[in-house]
Amino acid sequence: MSETVVEEAAARKQTLRDELTARRKAMTPDLIDTRGLKVQSRFLATEYYQNARTVALYAPIRGEVPTRDILIAALQDEKTVCYPLSHVHGRILSFRAIKSEAELEPGRLGVREPTNSSDLIAVDQIDLFVVPGLGFTGDGKRLGRGGGYYDATLRAASARSRRVGLAFNDQLVEMLPTTGDDVDMDLVVTELSSHRGLFRTWDFLDT
Repeated sequence: MSETVVEEAAARKQTLRDELTARRKAMTPDLIDTRGLKVQSRFLATEYYQNARTVALYAPIRGEVPTRDILIAALQDEKTVCYPLSHVHGRILSFRAIKSEAELEPGRLGVREPTNSSDLIAVDQIDLFVVPGLGFTGDGKRLGRGGGYYDATLRAASARSRRVGLAFNDQLVEMLPTTGDDVDMDLVVTELSSHRGLFRTWDFLDT
């Protein structure tokens, strides 16, 4: 891919980020909570969640889909639940497991993350990544905030791992400019529907 094409894609992405950020800011806290409950309920019904043993969640910021119900359900289902840390070495996120919501504390960026006493979980041990984003397409493409950390982490994960994007229906777009660094979702779940992206098998067997 030429440098010009990459620069054009980056410019289009930034325009979309501005538009989608404005949409998210227009949502009230009550609307986020109400729609967020529906997204989480739909996600918990997926085969990806039900068959995963180790699940990587995110702590929501700036209008992202809430994940608290998923955390509570996953702990009750005796799954290993881990969250990313704000201290990043290179571009690959590190994860720590938690056994209760009380183990999440505000990190250096203000985002809740596990305490240092929590167990580290290797990226290649994670079955299912639950991924936030500013925008998604129905075929699984994702637009993040621009840091590239999730894309790098998902590329470094095990080939048997799967990824599901959580979004509000307002975050769905017809097309997204992509580069070779972007990683697609297996499924995109909103409060209204689930969209088949890569939709690889959910058995999490070694491949």
